[in-house]
Amino acid sequence: MEIDPARALGWRLGVQGLEPSSVRPVGEVVDRMFALRGWPLDRAELAVAVRQPTTDDDVVQRALDSGELIRSYAFRGGSYVFTHQLASIVLTVRTATGMWRSRRWQDQGGFVIDDWEPLRDAVREMLSDGPCGREEISAELAKSGGLRDLAPAALGAGADSLYKPLHWWGDICFGPTRDGRATFRRLDDDPRWPGPPDVDQAGRDALRAFIAGYGPVTEANLQYCFTEGLSVPRKRVRGWLDDLGDRIVGTGSGDTAAWVRADDLEQIRSSEPSAATHLLPGHDPWLMVPGTADRRLIDPAHRAAASRGANLVIRGGVVVGTWRGHRDSAEIDWFDAA
Repeated sequence: MEIDPARALGWRLGVQGLEPSSVRPVGEVVDRMFALRGWPLDRAELAVAVRQPTTDDDVVQRALDSGELIRSYAFRGGSYVFTHQLASIVLTVRTATGMWRSRRWQDQGGFVIDDWEPLRDAVREMLSDGPCGREEISAELAKSGGLRDLAPAALGAGADSLYKPLHWWGDICFGPTRDGRATFRRLDDDPRWPGPPDVDQAGRDALRAFIAGYGPVTEANLQYCFTEGLSVPRKRVRGWLDDLGDRIVGTGSGDTAAWVRADDLEQIRSSEPSAATHLLPGHDPWLMVPGTADRRLIDPAHRAAASRGANLVIRGGVVVGTWRGHRDSAEIDWFDAA
């Protein structure tokens, strides 16, 4: 079965809220993007703003402050903004390989842990009275007989290797920034937190959410998002895909093979191609979630600029240039083919 690429992008623009834009709760906008980078936050704000018909300043920050959204370590070790439900799925997928048990992971962080449970218990207890920064956590660990050796690792250059698994397990997430420094807060006692699901169920749910926002997705898209982004082996990702059965439909063949949700197929085929132009912030999910190597979205000659975080211009869903802001205007640098 073949799907017209231009129609597919027209459909995707609608799903992403880029065309036409409509008023949606910030959580719904974030869910549809699947993976919204949480740092720098101003780019996350812009990514949400371009998907809404009216500008609402600091909507992401307010949602983080109110607890409607959370920010946690996820893809490629970076911080991402999620709803609680999507976070529980994605973060559980991140635990699939148990990489924190490897000697390489612990050497990178400058620590050795045979049993993570005492650390988990200690950090949760520290955060029970409110968010703490790395310095405070390190100081408390230094007072703990059994965990004293971890105090330097909690503050050093490899400290995130110690904290990331606590994010993936759903123990903690980022708290409010204080004086330009990150803090962590408890997540497991958040009334909105659903807790981690079964890993394989999380994998299937994550695939469905990914395909819902970015179909038709190719093998390369799956590898970029799940294998390179969340460290899940290809074979396991493919197993989750097979588990979805008739809930997804294969399209194309060979190098063009891809998958869409069965529920979306007719709407995709009947969607109209778009000729509209949109300005997107650097590292916008439109390109960064399926990957900058996706030739349907960007010419390989311009991949490096997108990967570096250039602000992008898209027309009909395809990247056709970059832009820079100047107070009340934007300067566009069109690609030659545009």
